[in-house]
Amino acid sequence: MLSYMSSRRSRPGAPPGDLVDPPPHQRIGSLSVYRMAFGGSGAAVSQAATTFDAALTVPADDDHPLLWLHFEGDVSAAELARLGERFTLHPLALEDVLNHGQRPKLDTYRQTLFATLALPHMVDDELVFQQVSLFIGEDFVLSFHAGTHDVFGAVRERIHAAHGRIAHAEPDYLGYCLADVVVDTSFEVLAGYNDHLEVLEDAIFENRRDDLVGPIHELRRRLIGMRKILLSQNELFVRWIGLEHPLIHADNRPYFRDVQDHARRVVDLADGYYETAGSLLDTHLSLASARLNDVMRVLTLIATIFMPLSFLAGIYGMNFDTHSPWNMPELSYRYGYPLLLGVMGALVVGMLVYFRRKQWI
Repeated sequence: MLSYMSSRRSRPGAPPGDLVDPPPHQRIGSLSVYRMAFGGSGAAVSQAATTFDAALTVPADDDHPLLWLHFEGDVSAAELARLGERFTLHPLALEDVLNHGQRPKLDTYRQTLFATLALPHMVDDELVFQQVSLFIGEDFVLSFHAGTHDVFGAVRERIHAAHGRIAHAEPDYLGYCLADVVVDTSFEVLAGYNDHLEVLEDAIFENRRDDLVGPIHELRRRLIGMRKILLSQNELFVRWIGLEHPLIHADNRPYFRDVQDHARRVVDLADGYYETAGSLLDTHLSLASARLNDVMRVLTLIATIFMPLSFLAGIYGMNFDTHSPWNMPELSYRYGYPLLLGVMGALVVGMLVYFRRKQWI
């Protein structure tokens, strides 16, 4: 199956920007907050905050002008409201963070950029899309992951190692790095589908299994659903490249073109695997039809061979009075039975030779 994990939506008739905590059965898990300050002359400072308050109460540092807060798990409505006041975030964007299952999109506000991304993830052999939300401001980046695993740990390691541009970059470049992680995760998921296609192909040609229509159809359904979401994500990056906004630096546009190129390649891979799955389905049905034709051909040959034998056996199997002048004279012949068996054997051999010359067998 394919779905958004813990998809939520506002109640009908609710005012725009209304923040209401979801019911207990839609909650994901406990909240983990990661705080990182970097970008200036000092080394990066980070902490995995044990509480939400710890991430907000740390004072600003001139040596680390860029603040990145990452929220993993469930963020409550009250916590989002506090974030909105602290960073001047639009209530509609905060509502989208709380209500998971948003399509990939990019919204622009006067002081911030807001993006929602779809992160593919396999949970118990089920493909789910977990929502990743990003706020990009003048001196901060807020990221929210509606999941239970630390998806951006590698980015923090790069910042700590001061590896490359990221340790001294602008907020929009950090946003690019986070978006790139989301897009590249799709390659890993699609690699798993490629392996699945190879297994199905082996089952079709080597094991000659006849129960593969369901698994192939399910795989095609997942791929077409994944393609729709990834295509929306590609359109998001296309818009991001051409966006004119004070928070988008010209020097960083090539990086957004790079992540858009990755997003386009992911869509192309999903298209290719979908077509491959369709070809496997056609091949499977063709092979099944060919096997059925082989069976029917053998049964037809057997029936054809036995037709004259049944005719002869039927005639000579009729019991009449052997003393009647109208009776078959062969019934009284001493060697009639072996002669009839010889005629039947000759018919079988003659028909098999004929079928062989016609290349029917």
